[in-house]
Amino acid sequence: MAALPFCGSYRLIDFPLSNLTAAGSESIGIFMNEPYRSIYNHVRSGSDWDLDGISGDLFFFAPGIDQSRYGQNHEDLVNYYDNLEFIEKSDADYVVVLGAQVLCNIDLRALLRNHLEQKAAITVVYKTSRRSESESLPIAELDMSKSGRIRGMVSRGTIDKKLVPINMEIYCMKASLFIKVVRRSVARNEVYYLREALHQAVTEFPAYGFEYTGYMKKIQSIKAYYDANMDMLEDANRIALFGGSHQIGTKMKNEVPAYYGPKAAPYDALIGEGCRMNGCVRHSIVNRDVSVYEGTNLEESIIMEDCIIGENVYLKHVIVGQGTYVKPNTRIIGRADQPFVLEKKQTPHRIP
Repeated sequence: MAALPFCGSYRLIDFPLSNLTAAGSESIGIFMNEPYRSIYNHVRSGSDWDLDGISGDLFFFAPGIDQSRYGQNHEDLVNYYDNLEFIEKSDADYVVVLGAQVLCNIDLRALLRNHLEQKAAITVVYKTSRRSESESLPIAELDMSKSGRIRGMVSRGTIDKKLVPINMEIYCMKASLFIKVVRRSVARNEVYYLREALHQAVTEFPAYGFEYTGYMKKIQSIKAYYDANMDMLEDANRIALFGGSHQIGTKMKNEVPAYYGPKAAPYDALIGEGCRMNGCVRHSIVNRDVSVYEGTNLEESIIMEDCIIGENVYLKHVIVGQGTYVKPNTRIIGRADQPFVLEKKQTPHRIP
């Protein structure tokens, strides 16, 4: 999930990394519960986020081979438990926990200031959302007092208000408390994921909310990923996300600009570097190093890196995975609420 391309030239992991480095974080740990080669290949030393110098350290942590001693399904929480030494040796006073599933451009310095002013044990970032919108999100809502004190977390649709605070799963706390929460949760053997352990901690320690007012999207499904990319075709959304408190960095590839042939017809599209465009692209996002041949029409679709789209192809509401060759004369139509997905490095042989 974290390595998925986004908005033509970025990947989802670029956002938490940029948020942390903009706040002056000197030690960042990336905890992975999925195949991590693509993440490592993208981030590497962290030089594109200034994490390869004297003042910045970047560490990768993957689940161990044998974690059965803690019981089944503990891989997520135990990955943190097994690597708590990273936090202990960093000498950090505070820890910020955030993931790549939440797209946002947040000022984490302001979060820490608020945390100190409130004298909170834990501060949770939230986004105020209309109730109708929150009910479509697989996210917990915060039950808060007027002072901002969090009484607990409830399932979506529980709070009977037009505007509800949505938990963005970004937490700030003392490093010592984070270590305590992880160790205690593993010892209790009650929860399997760090998210669940933090949800419990919020109800047991003084916790306050910190409101985020910028663009936010939770990427927990194919449709959410598709919608977030389509959102970026709207100037207001793109400016809100990329024109926030700081710049969003990504891996620099020093590509040549996109080439537009005489038959190219881009309209309301974001097209990455190194692309060779000879077809019609409408309301779509085309990532780096993609070739689109003559007679092809792409509408409301996402084309990931290194794809070849042959002649006379028609794609609408389609997500094409990285490195895929779409043969000439292929026609695929998905739906806005259920985009069709061609998996990476796949060559479709027949029309679905």
